[in-house]
Amino acid sequence: MDYILRTIHPRMSQQSQSHPVSDGTSGGNRGKRRRFLAGISTNVLVLGIVSFLTDASSEMIYPIMPYFLTLIGASGLVIGLIEGASESTASLLKVVSGWYSDKLDRRKPFILSGYGLSSLVKPALIWATTPLQVLGIRISERVGKGIRSAPRDALIADSTALGVRGKAYGFHKAMDSSGAVLGPVATLAIILLVAATEMHIYRLIFTIAVIPAFLGVLVIVLFVREKERAPRVSKRTFRKGLRVLGRPFWLLIVVAVIFYIGEISYAFFILRAEDVDARMFEGIVPRGVDPVLVQAMVLYIVYNIVFVVVSMPAGNLSDRLGRKPVILAAFAIFALASAAMAYGTALAFLALGFVLFGVYKGASEGVFKAYVVDVVPADLRGTALGAYHTAVGLVMLPGGIIAGMLWDTIGHWATFVYGTVVALLSMALLMVLGQGSVRTATPQA
Repeated sequence: MDYILRTIHPRMSQQSQSHPVSDGTSGGNRGKRRRFLAGISTNVLVLGIVSFLTDASSEMIYPIMPYFLTLIGASGLVIGLIEGASESTASLLKVVSGWYSDKLDRRKPFILSGYGLSSLVKPALIWATTPLQVLGIRISERVGKGIRSAPRDALIADSTALGVRGKAYGFHKAMDSSGAVLGPVATLAIILLVAATEMHIYRLIFTIAVIPAFLGVLVIVLFVREKERAPRVSKRTFRKGLRVLGRPFWLLIVVAVIFYIGEISYAFFILRAEDVDARMFEGIVPRGVDPVLVQAMVLYIVYNIVFVVVSMPAGNLSDRLGRKPVILAAFAIFALASAAMAYGTALAFLALGFVLFGVYKGASEGVFKAYVVDVVPADLRGTALGAYHTAVGLVMLPGGIIAGMLWDTIGHWATFVYGTVVALLSMALLMVLGQGSVRTATPQA
């Protein structure tokens, strides 16, 4: 691992500065690599590797989870409930863990314990037989995410200069989503190569997915470092910390809450793939393999590739133009993605919906975190990011229930129309309530 880090990150190689490069092509490639990673600190790089491994593990599981749940008796409403509840019930921890990481001025213990817990509960999926068991496992796994998310995102901000903050969050999301490409590709390979019943294939995938999750925890233990400054213990209470975050932050949270209650889960995008003829894959996949499942997996992989490609450029763009215009564009793209999924009747429309969903995710997730950090004091970054994660997570439960009820009672089109309408409403709110750009953001004292 030391060799890998020295190879891809110029700050970790003293020799790269002291020895001339003899090969012109090699020197040009190294220069491009340095420009690509300019402003990306060692902590951001290592946390990117951790997210890559963890997401490779999780994303081996997530694309098949709706089908696994259907196989063990879950309806659309139950799937929406599981997705919403697993995010919402753990979300209360995010603001608490963020505040504690500010109070103790330490991030690594929270990051390590959060990733560790998520890794420990994943093997339980191997033996799950009912939707209720899956709900319990997913909630426990999300508790780990609740513990780690805000401290991790705060450590990224702690380790990054303001002028490249959007780039750093974009880089982290790109690494995260690169794992989200590898995971489904591995799952698809297993589905195509292993001759077994659906249930046995699913349990084999759950077993293999445990490996990268534990590798990610090992990387945290060995390479993540606390920020380089004298530690301090804050005397600010939890309630006072939330109050000091200020009006610009809370207005931004209002926009986030409205939008995310209408954001349609990836699970419904995957289930939508069942409604379109999969004849393109019928002559390709081995006998006994469901071509509809393969089609959904391929579309999900395309979505994640787009997510990877867009994340870092979107972060760079937000550093130059400001966060607000980038997020406005992302909301508009999500509205288009939902419209394509609502009314598309051909594979081309479905593919367009998945591509647009990837563009939206890449242009919004990292940039929104950078936006939050821009408008709060430096010593409350963990608290602010925790409050943001908590607010978003809590509305995913009612959002998931609404989406599932619309799916079951009216049809898939109603679920995606709901997402379109809420996205357009959120655009209007952001235009009115959001600060103009990173350059005009004024953190509260």
